[in-house]
Amino acid sequence: MQNAPAVAEHHSAVNMTYTVLDPTDFTEKGIFSEDSFLHAVESFDFSTYSGKKVLVRGCSSAIIPPWAFMKLTAELVPHAKSIRFGNEHDNILLYKEKK
Repeated sequence: MQNAPAVAEHHSAVNMTYTVLDPTDFTEKGIFSEDSFLHAVESFDFSTYSGKKVLVRGCSSAIIPPWAFMKLTAELVPHAKSIRFGNEHDNILLYKEKK
C-alpha cells in the first residue's frame, strides 16, 4: 500500500492559499486500482483538511476515473471550508461552506 497523501499548501497568484489534495497520492505508484484507491480513501484521515480551502488537483499523467474525484469531494465536504477542482491557476469552485 502507498503512503498517506501529504497535505501541501499552495499560494496562487491572486493570493489565495489552497491545501492541495492530489488524487494520484491514492494510487499505487501512479497506477489507479479501484480496490487500492477505495482502501486508501477509507483509511485516510480527511479531518486534516478541516477549515481549509482545498484544491483537488485535476491534472496528472495517471488515468483517474471521474467517480474517484467525486468520492474524494464527498469525503472532503464535512471538513473543508471550500473545495475547488483543477490546478493552481485554473480551477472551479465545487463547494463552499455556508456561513
